[in-house]
Amino acid sequence: MPYTVEITTPPVRIDGAEQASRMYQLPDPFSTLAEAKEAAIAHIAGLGLDPAGILYTVFDREGFTVASNADQGAGAG
Repeated sequence: MPYTVEITTPPVRIDGAEQASRMYQLPDPFSTLAEAKEAAIAHIAGLGLDPAGILYTVFDREGFTVASNADQGAGAG
């Protein structure tokens, strides 16, 4: 079953101006839930932002949430 990952970043300040939070999907689907979660965690680590404020959500092909770090606090695996 294909899984998709959605990332939500918090608002950030750049040159004194606040930038809105961003919400986007990783471009590739993943074959397993474990692969999707690992990709989300790796992607968050590479953003250069505080991972504690970044959320990921994994959706199945029907669009149902099957995993998220929201329950664990952002940045947790």
